[in-house]
Amino acid sequence: MDLSSFEAVDWDDEEDDDGNLAHCLRHGIDEQVVDEVLSEAPAEISMKLDTADFVLVGPDKGGRMWTILFDRSFKRGDWLRPITGWPSAPGEVTAWKRARGGT
Repeated sequence: MDLSSFEAVDWDDEEDDDGNLAHCLRHGIDEQVVDEVLSEAPAEISMKLDTADFVLVGPDKGGRMWTILFDRSFKRGDWLRPITGWPSAPGEVTAWKRARGGT
């Protein structure tokens, strides 16, 4: 996954209770977490997906690991659209380490 091909992150308005921002906030993920994961050391991992295009796992600036599902935005193909996420499970952290060339 070449993240440099994406220009922005697509968030719905905070007032939109059905939007992606409101959904992510219910899972403890805000705009800062997404920005930090994208800027730190994310890796794409394999996971069965029904509602997203790909999964990134990575740390925030504090070192907490997050698993975040993304789509390409329907507004622009060069925007990332967070769909949902959660604090990473141990198996997801292991997959992240493998994808980054670790053990």
